[in-house]
Amino acid sequence: MLIPRIPAADDTVEVLARSVPKLRRDWENEDKRRVKIDKKSKSLLIMALPNEIFQYLDACDSAKDLWDQLANQLEGGIKMKKNRRAQYLNEYNSFQALPNESLEQTYHRFNTLINTLINKCRKCDVIRTQEENNMLFLKR
Repeated sequence: MLIPRIPAADDTVEVLARSVPKLRRDWENEDKRRVKIDKKSKSLLIMALPNEIFQYLDACDSAKDLWDQLANQLEGGIKMKKNRRAQYLNEYNSFQALPNESLEQTYHRFNTLINTLINKCRKCDVIRTQEENNMLFLKR
């Protein structure tokens, strides 16, 4: 529930707008439905988690909080994601043919590596076109 801002008057100070939870008696049908869905969602998430992981997440109040904490714990924070993205791009850009490797061997190794790296890069929101992949192979 949003409590609006109250401007300052001659004898009072300004009160900033803020959100406070609705009292249960003030809930509408939509609020009740959302709480019910959240409880079910949280319960399903908890049942799916191994105990080792859940013990770090049991303080979460809602399914959304639980999901966000789980994603952060498993995927890492922002720095971890940036590092992973940089690592994948570095692997992608540093592909080279090995000495004494035939063109066919290089192409086979490239396809194996590039398919794995393309999937990893897509997870980090880095999309390479087929033309870019072909150009990388031709340069190396």
